[in-house]
Amino acid sequence: MWNRPPSSASPAAGPLLQYWQAEAVRLREAHWGPLEDRAACQAALLGPADLQGRVLARAAWLAEHGELHDRLIQWSVGARWALAVLWLCACLAGIGTAAAVLGQGQVNLALALLGLLGLHALTFLIWLAGWLPGLPDSTALSRLWLWLTRRLVRGPDAALAAQAFLSLLGRARAWKTAIGLISHGAWTAAFLGAVPTLLLLLSTRRYTFHWETTLLSPDAFVGATRALGFLPGLLGFPAPDDVQIAASLGPRPLAAGVQADWSLWLIGCVVAWGLLPRLLALAACVLHLRRRLAGLAVDPGLPGWLDLRERLMPTHASLGIDRPAPAPGGAAGPVPTAAAVGGRAAVLAYELGPDLAWPPDGLPAGVADLGRCDSREDRARIRALLGTPPAHLLFVCDARLTPDRGAAAWLDELRRSCPDLRALCLGGSPQRLQAWHDILSQQAVPRIPSLNGWLEHIGSLRHD
Repeated sequence: MWNRPPSSASPAAGPLLQYWQAEAVRLREAHWGPLEDRAACQAALLGPADLQGRVLARAAWLAEHGELHDRLIQWSVGARWALAVLWLCACLAGIGTAAAVLGQGQVNLALALLGLLGLHALTFLIWLAGWLPGLPDSTALSRLWLWLTRRLVRGPDAALAAQAFLSLLGRARAWKTAIGLISHGAWTAAFLGAVPTLLLLLSTRRYTFHWETTLLSPDAFVGATRALGFLPGLLGFPAPDDVQIAASLGPRPLAAGVQADWSLWLIGCVVAWGLLPRLLALAACVLHLRRRLAGLAVDPGLPGWLDLRERLMPTHASLGIDRPAPAPGGAAGPVPTAAAVGGRAAVLAYELGPDLAWPPDGLPAGVADLGRCDSREDRARIRALLGTPPAHLLFVCDARLTPDRGAAAWLDELRRSCPDLRALCLGGSPQRLQAWHDILSQQAVPRIPSLNGWLEHIGSLRHD
């Protein structure tokens, strides 16, 4: 199957993934030096016309060919699983807290409210204060999420994926919003576990509610009940009147209807002062995070991208070959163009010895000759021709030479550019032929026994 290099306009890669890939490539090159990117830059020059689009296209090509793309996808899946585990644990904690505050039947309303809403109120205020300048940008839940993600996603480039993601959020000024999403999501899950648990236990068991105090006056509980019950009352939850509140301070048991009012009042407080604020804050964080990420852009002044401007937006361009070099005997051979190569069959000689004639005898007129590939300049010329790749390409190599990593990289580049790549090995000892066969197998490039066999292969495909 023809695997084209991804472009910044590829529908398979969303905007966040495109910028994430670019940031990961930038950090990798900043840490370990520039990558071999001639093919990536060539592919980017054939894509968007602006610098940002070409930076993203280059990064997408490098990520796809260097398996960084798959590592980022794996990290994002692991991060989602870590977040799901964190929220599930929060839901279970909410269930446990609701069961614990109700106890065995005697419910102290002050302690119940403190257990259900106390830590929530404290952390909510801390989150609001976190927007003030100079305060730390992380919380215990965010650090726990990163720790779980590191445990779930291991292997090469896992740390680079995390560093690039956090750097991207920081540059978009969205890290605090992401922390809020993690925190509010966990607290929302906790309350979604606590409220049904309260409803279930209060519906299936008998509980008595009362206020207890040694230092405070009864009037303090009357005022607290009215204040806490105001917002739940707007949502339809009933609130006990002053007589019922005063009766709850005494030792006598309350009527069943009063106990039901206190049950609904307690549930209303949890919903109005706990669940709803977290849901609203969670929705605000989601909307703000989307807006921030929608404004992502490439900053060409950052280290790593600053050096790409001249290569991706060249101020001068080659106008091609003014006059072809004379062929042996003084005759000038034809020079193929990208338009002449695209969609046709072509042959390419890779580091053939001088005693091997090229082009081969019996080459039909309809087959383009890409010439010899013996130097870096030859590779650049051939890359330009492969901008519109041939439908069939025959890679002819001198099997008397031992293949090296450069040959493997060149084969991989040709394989990803051409839909039907075949190889023909000329000469060579059995050991070196086996070395070529091994490297061709690793690159998934089929071998052809002869030029005539390749021409028959092309003919069969055309007839099909």
